[in-house]
Parts: sequence; C-alpha cells; structure tokens
Amino acid sequence: MRNKIVAAALVLVAVASVAYAAFSQNLTINGTGNASGNWSVEIISITKTSGTGESDHNNVAPSFNATSATFNVDLAYPGATATYDVVMKNKGNINAKVSSIPDLVATNAADPADVKFTVTGPAVDDPLTPGSTVTATVTVTWLGTATTNVTTVTKNATITYGFAQNT
Repeated sequence: MRNKIVAAALVLVAVASVAYAAFSQNLTINGTGNASGNWSVEIISITKTSGTGESDHNNVAPSFNATSATFNVDLAYPGATATYDVVMKNKGNINAKVSSIPDLVATNAADPADVKFTVTGPAVDDPLTPGSTVTATVTVTWLGTATTNVTTVTKNATITYGFAQNT
C-alpha cells in the first residue's frame, strides 16, 4: 500500500508540474518615461526708482547676472539715498520658489559702516510660477547720523537670491 501512495504522490507531482508549466509564462512590460523641463530663473532688470544725494562720481551702474546683482553706489552726503527695483523672472516652465534671501549683516558691517543696504520684496518660500516676476527693492542709505567727514562715500554690495523647485 505504501508503494501505491508513493507512486500516486509522484504522479500527482508530475501532473502538477506539467500543469504549472502549461499555464505559466513570462510577462514582459516595456515602457519609456520622458520628463522635460526648463529651469531658468534670473534677474531681468535693475531700475533706479529714486535717489537723493546720489552722485555719478564713480560712473558704475548696477550690474546683474542670473540671481546676483552688484551695486556700487556713490552717495554725496549723510542722509543721501538711492533706491533700485530688481526684477526677477521665471523664464522656464518649472514652478519655483524663493529658497534664500540676501543676508546683509556682513555687507552693512563693512566700511564705511555708515552706509547701509536694505532689501525688501519676496520672502523665503514665496512662489514664482512660470512666466511670472517678483520685484525686490534695494535701498542704499548714508545714515543721517554719520560722523564720517569725507566728500563722498562709496560702498559695494552684491545681493543674491536663491531659488528652488516648488514641489
């Protein structure tokens, strides 16, 4: 009886193997995914919007590239100011956001310390959708309380904004 059980088990295993082989097959799935994007966030213009006591002794206009703007402002007397609008645009097709704003602590501490830069405008995490613009306002001021005794004061600064993908 034992031999019949072993033989039946072997036959059952053989039939199951043949059935499995008959009903199994490899399934192959092929596909292609394409992702395309154009990342292009940059400064597109700097415009002087106002100025009091700002002179052109150094004849250097603000300059920019990508997300950095450089200012070399020449102020004639304490209390003088110059204000500029810096326009940044998302020229790509990917949603962006402001990831960092200018840190002016070291710039304002540098000599001449009586000349201060301030920046107002977009804040961290502010969105910038494709085709849209944001404007930062940069103001340079020779403090009215200054004790520096010179004819003109010049100070350079580079203002940099960081941008990242807005997911």
